Amino acid sequence: MNAPQQTLGDLPAETVARLLKAAADIALIVDAEGTIHDVAVGSDDPGVRAAAGWRGRQWREVVGATEHQTVDRLLVDQQSATLQHIDERGNPIPVRYRLIPIGDGRIAAVGRDLRPCAALRQQPREHNRLRSIEQTTALVGQVPLRDLVREATDLIERMCIETALNITHDNRASAAELLGLSRQSLYSKLRRHGLMTSHNDAD
Repeated sequence: MNAPQQTLGDLPAETVARLLKAAADIALIVDAEGTIHDVAVGSDDPGVRAAAGWRGRQWREVVGATEHQTVDRLLVDQQSATLQHIDERGNPIPVRYRLIPIGDGRIAAVGRDLRPCAALRQQPREHNRLRSIEQTTALVGQVPLRDLVREATDLIERMCIETALNITHDNRASAAELLGLSRQSLYSKLRRHGLMTSHNDAD
């Protein structure tokens, strides 16, 4: 927008809240210490709608244990990052947040649930994955078990890496964080699985 002060400057708070709800799956209003002062939920997904109860909690409390440092970094640099929330069944909900300072020490964290994007991007690969699993199990009795286990482990590792890259929109730094790996370890595994050229580096 070229002239937000002129076109949006007089908007009442309730209208701004509706805009945030329409633009995001989860929108948080937090302070510099990470306390959640308000929440807007624009998704019908039960796991996402649980965020409506986060008001008054610390942002670090509603993400996975490995995400605390990412929250702390977000509050300092106020840029963007993917965080993993955990639903009541223990399933991860990856949300991509972009932070926007709104004055008086308050920050709007506008988040999008990445699962629908990841599901769409996974579809073309599912057939190949199933075929690879079938090929591996078809070798039972023909090759030693340790070789099958190694093959299956490599297959699962590749699937996890591809899923992390899909969730983070091919951002290798975020994917490494999601997988609990250093960047160097992830790059090594990408090369080993032949994935270095199939994914753009969006760091």
